[in-house]
Amino acid sequence: MYRQSLIIALSIFIFSQLTACQNYYLSQPNEPTEAALVANSYKNGLSAEIELDYLSVFQNLRQAYRRCIGFTRDDDLVFTENKLEEHIEMATLFARTERGEYVHKATVEKLSPTLTRFTLYLPQRYPFPNARFEQDIKRALGKDEYCNI
Repeated sequence: MYRQSLIIALSIFIFSQLTACQNYYLSQPNEPTEAALVANSYKNGLSAEIELDYLSVFQNLRQAYRRCIGFTRDDDLVFTENKLEEHIEMATLFARTERGEYVHKATVEKLSPTLTRFTLYLPQRYPFPNARFEQDIKRALGKDEYCNI
């Protein structure tokens, strides 16, 4: 039990250090299409209800993803796309490679004026999906000191 807790703590620490720097964002594993990403996602997507209006959650995630996920290196490119559909009170955020493969998908849905459902789809082989999900909840709340200004 102690060893498992130590491994989890170390994984979270390493992941938090990686997410603090744009140049280490993972472009793999990925999936060739949005449908494949959703169909083959870790636990069919990780979802949480966040006590904040959906537009604020969308703006916080958009800012955080632009700052900490979209990047260019000599050997790789990851960019983010965002789609806000106010008429159905929903937003979608993607990260994709330069070849068009999907690295992640996030959806933001209004449940009430102050409650939002946030769902994150990561490839099945993503190395730290639960730590990444917890980090993205902080980002959704605007509380990631590295990614939310």
